[in-house]
Amino acid sequence: MATKKKIIATTGKYVLFLSITGALLYFSFKDISFRELLEGLQSANYWWIAASMLTGFAAFVFRARRWQFIIQPLGYRPSFKHTYDAVMLTYLANFALPRMGEVVRCGALQRTEKIPFGSSLGTVVMERVFDMVCLLLITVAVVFFRLEIFGNFLHVHLWQPFAERFAGGNHAVLYGLAGGVALLVTAAIVFRKKIEHRAPVVKLKKIWTGLYDGLRAGFRLQQRKKFLLYTVLLWVAYWLQAFTVIKAMPGTQALAGIDALFLMVVGGLGWVAPVQGGMGAYHFFISLTLFAIYGIPQNHGVVFATISHETQAVMMIGLGVVSWVSVAVGRRRR
Repeated sequence: MATKKKIIATTGKYVLFLSITGALLYFSFKDISFRELLEGLQSANYWWIAASMLTGFAAFVFRARRWQFIIQPLGYRPSFKHTYDAVMLTYLANFALPRMGEVVRCGALQRTEKIPFGSSLGTVVMERVFDMVCLLLITVAVVFFRLEIFGNFLHVHLWQPFAERFAGGNHAVLYGLAGGVALLVTAAIVFRKKIEHRAPVVKLKKIWTGLYDGLRAGFRLQQRKKFLLYTVLLWVAYWLQAFTVIKAMPGTQALAGIDALFLMVVGGLGWVAPVQGGMGAYHFFISLTLFAIYGIPQNHGVVFATISHETQAVMMIGLGVVSWVSVAVGRRRR
């Protein structure tokens, strides 16, 4: 019965995320014909596209290498191959079900390196928090240097809709969530002695302990300079990835490096949206940005977003499948 409920819940989540993806893709592509899309794809300079894919691959390598430094304070020395395979499985899993990648990533490293799941999950959380801080700092810097353009765009298209949604006392959802969390915490405190020896609670405590150890290890880095170096290299690779795609398209070749940085930020929001592999969200955000800021027609913006997203998606899926096979074969040999 429990397995059946889990399957139903997973299927429901998948259908929901897929529906959101479909809706975003519809709004992005509804005003562009297949012929326009094909002509736009044919007009691209694929040498620049190849350079974009190369920088994307470099970003995968830098992320895997940096993760090794985060894990080391736990007392483990995972090989680069195993950490790289785990990172690539993250991207592959996220195309199946959003946010599943982090779970698959830690599970893969547990199988290949015997690192406890909770501990590696803690390092992933630390890594994500650090990257969010980096993204925030980059966003602030970009907006500061081009406040009259980028600041107005963020205010009109991001902050203002959010503020209007919760204006006028429409806080029922927030109050409901806060009340639910408070109720769960209270129940856990009151009944802690009765439930602390139950198998699910013991398992959660074990995961929480590992998560805490992983987070603490992440802030006790033994090779901080190398960690920071690979962080810089990672974000430079992301920036070059956006810049090379800009140069690949006739309609965007005139844009500068600061524009590539802003598109990288907006594209990052699309990639982390709760949809399969950023599908739809990336296309919607990028085409909206190109039209609202630079006056680039939506059909050109959609072509730009399609080339930028799909080239990376193909590479993520392809390399992810290779890593999946590598992990499976290695496990069978062991």
